[in-house]
Amino acid sequence: MQLSITHAPLIAQGVAANMAGLDQSISRDVGLLDYSRLSDMMLQAWSPFQKGFFDGVFLGDRENFAELNDAIDELAETYGVTPTGIAVAWITRHPANIQVVLGTTKPNRVTDAAAGSSVPLTRHEWYRLFTAAGHVLP
Repeated sequence: MQLSITHAPLIAQGVAANMAGLDQSISRDVGLLDYSRLSDMMLQAWSPFQKGFFDGVFLGDRENFAELNDAIDELAETYGVTPTGIAVAWITRHPANIQVVLGTTKPNRVTDAAAGSSVPLTRHEWYRLFTAAGHVLP
């Protein structure tokens, strides 16, 4: 599934379920995340740094995602990883045990992402990133 902090309908829909009039509440996956958890099926997240559906990356995009990049940079400093690592941590911290597909052969990108997979984001930090990306909490 395509999944990143900014392209997260798979996750955001469940958070805003039944909130009439909010686009985020529309189910587009018919319960895939819930089904995968109940069936012990691991989902794979591709394009983990994309803004949306092939719109470029959100990391470093301060024009469209200044608040998110500020939060990512702050957490990267706190945990001693790169912003790439925090973007990966946001996905791997989800309780569905989602695996990240990087789509890169650059050793430094793989190293940065691998470091992020062990970052223990708190729930507060995870939701801070979620809302900074423009998603709504009830």
